[in-house]
Amino acid sequence: MRKFFIIFFIFLSFLYAKDLTLNLDNQTAVYDNFKIEYFFDKTELLTINDLEKKEFENVSKNSFSLGYSKQNVWLKINLFNQSDNEDFILTLNETFYEKANLYYKKDGKLIEINNGLFLPLEKREVRYNKLSFKLNLEKNSKYEIFILLNGKYSYFGKVSILKENYFKINSFLDMNNIYLLIFGTTSIILIFSLGLWISLREKIYYYYSGYTFFNIIYLIKMSGLLSFVNLEEYIYVLQSSAAFLEGFLILFSLEYLNTKKYLSKYHKYLRLFSIPYFLIGFILIFDYQPWNQILNIMSLLIIVVFLPLSIYLYFKGHKKSVYYTLALLLYFCLAMLFLLMIQGKLGYTNLTRYGLVFATTLENIIFSIMIISRYNDMKNKEIQSQEELINIKINQENILKNEVIKRTDELTLTNNKLSNLLKERELLLKEILHRVKNNFHMIIGILHFESQKHKNTDIFSELMNRIKSMSKIHEYLLYTSKDLKKIKVKDYLKDIIQNISHSYTNSKINISSIIEDLHLELDEIISLSIIINEIINNSIKHHKNSEDIVISLSLKKQNNKYVLEIKDNGAGFNLQEVEEGLGLKLVKDFASKLANCKYENYFNEGNIFMLSFEIRGNYEI
Repeated sequence: MRKFFIIFFIFLSFLYAKDLTLNLDNQTAVYDNFKIEYFFDKTELLTINDLEKKEFENVSKNSFSLGYSKQNVWLKINLFNQSDNEDFILTLNETFYEKANLYYKKDGKLIEINNGLFLPLEKREVRYNKLSFKLNLEKNSKYEIFILLNGKYSYFGKVSILKENYFKINSFLDMNNIYLLIFGTTSIILIFSLGLWISLREKIYYYYSGYTFFNIIYLIKMSGLLSFVNLEEYIYVLQSSAAFLEGFLILFSLEYLNTKKYLSKYHKYLRLFSIPYFLIGFILIFDYQPWNQILNIMSLLIIVVFLPLSIYLYFKGHKKSVYYTLALLLYFCLAMLFLLMIQGKLGYTNLTRYGLVFATTLENIIFSIMIISRYNDMKNKEIQSQEELINIKINQENILKNEVIKRTDELTLTNNKLSNLLKERELLLKEILHRVKNNFHMIIGILHFESQKHKNTDIFSELMNRIKSMSKIHEYLLYTSKDLKKIKVKDYLKDIIQNISHSYTNSKINISSIIEDLHLELDEIISLSIIINEIINNSIKHHKNSEDIVISLSLKKQNNKYVLEIKDNGAGFNLQEVEEGLGLKLVKDFASKLANCKYENYFNEGNIFMLSFEIRGNYEI
């Protein structure tokens, strides 16, 4: 009877014993729901031979979460290949283990596959950023697979076994592509926030740009994509990005919640709250543990401080803080799941493993919507202010317009009075010019009658020409010119030259002229006409052969000067002998009235007179 009970209990123990063997069949392509055994190696000296003899007392799902440990962790998987396939891929679904070595025996020989975070991708048996191994399992054979794990981070992951031909499809559709999508979205947000900061130069956009930038660095570090660019050695250094993004998050939160307005007494102290996070960020560059665990705890401290603070400010009147509260609450819930998972308190699932990544991304998107809303509010206020300013300007313009109309009416009356007065003065001036012209003509008539007594001589021609020159300008002003500051000289000077030519009855005189279309002021043209009159008279008077007198005259503009040149075909004269005469004295006196005037008289196959003076204004046509 006793033997019967012993046999019965042994049967029951076998009946209810947990079978940890994973059977590989033809129907299943991916095995991601089975049991594994694990063992903590406190000595870190055990070898695979030792492990084969050891009893693994701890059992976990293939999605394991074992918390932090400074010891080696051994995983054990029992396999039975009942399928027609022999080639499989085993993956841990994580990248951060410094050592991830796989051992199993085949045909009595130990097969060892070394892998780990710092092993370059091109040297890995499976070129994949998530630590993976090739398994060659004979059909209808049982295997004990041992995996040695060692790292500075928490021990978690998901052991999956896939048929090799299916692994490529599965890896193409895995989390790496989602990470790339998140990077693209976050990068666009970063560019947008940098654009706002550059254009507006407000601190909130600077802080948000810093938060977004380090968020991207942290996601790159978390994703394991560093393996694809051979930068795995910087994974611990980049953990500092988590501290920096939290420091910028605090500063951004203070600006958005406007604590300077609502909590002016505590604003400075709240700003100091960011300093420890930046300090830990610098420390993490050089030392990973235990500062990483300290940072995880301090991450929750931000939630503890700012979540109730945003709720309080909502009731204080900052209604837009409700969006910040929503983002922080969402982040808090998913961050807590992640922290409990890495502590070994919760199981490894897609929600606990990747919830923090999605929470960070959603938080970033909500924050970007918040700053866009803030920017729009600011623009609307600017538009309202501009409209108010426009209304003020319109009122001011209306006042000014009425004042201008009033002043314009006054000026119109004044202008009318001045216009009438000007017309009176103009009539008076014309009357004076007319009388002066008549007086000149009277004198010329007297001289003409006197010259008739001496028909064979031209003793009065020079004097008459001087008077005609003076008379001509008065006649021009009276009948032709409307502007005393801008008198056209070409026609006037040609009349002067023609009068001189006709005044000498006993001489055959040929005078040619080249005069450009120039304009001079009244005093300039008077001086110039007197000078021309005297020089031409001198040329005629000193010419030995009175029947073959050729004189050429030119008046041109050269650079900023007017140049007068008078040539004749005479034999010339001694300047010293005639300089005491009235004619050359008149030339000298009237030349001095022209601006910076210079003149000379010399002989070169005839007498040549050159005169130049500066232009006072722009009088060209």
